[in-house]
Amino acid sequence: MLQLSFEFAGHSPTTSDLGASKRPEDDLDRAYARASDWSRALARRLGQRIRLVITDNRSTMLSAQPKRGRLEVRLHHMFLTAEEDILEAVGEYLDGSQQATVIIDSFIEEHRTRYVALGRPQSALRTAGRHHDLSEIVDSLAERHFGGVVDVKVAWGKRVQPKPHQRSLQLGTYLPDEQLIRIHPVLDQPWVPSFFVEAVVFHEMLHHDMPAVVRNGRNHYHTKAFKRRERTFEYHSAAQEWEKENLWRLLRGQ
Repeated sequence: MLQLSFEFAGHSPTTSDLGASKRPEDDLDRAYARASDWSRALARRLGQRIRLVITDNRSTMLSAQPKRGRLEVRLHHMFLTAEEDILEAVGEYLDGSQQATVIIDSFIEEHRTRYVALGRPQSALRTAGRHHDLSEIVDSLAERHFGGVVDVKVAWGKRVQPKPHQRSLQLGTYLPDEQLIRIHPVLDQPWVPSFFVEAVVFHEMLHHDMPAVVRNGRNHYHTKAFKRRERTFEYHSAAQEWEKENLWRLLRGQ
């Protein structure tokens, strides 16, 4: 028997999602029923275990990857309003058909304005620190290593106090759904050299430019190709040496 499950991630369906209704709970029931139908239909078509996740992502409307012995399919909630031909196109796409991409892209563009929440404007993100300006760093790296403009946002993250005996620190993260790079604010200090901040930002820009490679159901981020490109950064070796010598100081936050 095919096993399946589904969930809503970060979104509670409303009347605007599925049409007007007198009672909000009716909309929620209809949304769950619709998601269940999609999950069962995809499992039957693909002949494998399915986990369907309904999201409200702003950039990734449809994605799929093997995870824990089943295929995890992530769909934006706009698909709950779709007709059967769109469901068929999603099934064909997951089955390897590139022709279905045209149908899906057309559906997404038609419904994007109504269903996709507006992202936080770039102007609301804190890019200029006291000592390092992330926006200037991204622009410079884009010119030097990416052939011009890179469509990615960048911001300083929130300061988090390191835990006692902590031996590592995540200095940068890339959020693909938001196409956003966040940099740890501990780097915004006068004694942290600009080339090291550049190295951290460059690493995250590569993640934006080089999505994970899926092998045997696992995501591989730091592939040989990734590491080869990372070594093209002018101060790659110097940044590695600086981190070895100063990580203890970054962990202390001073």
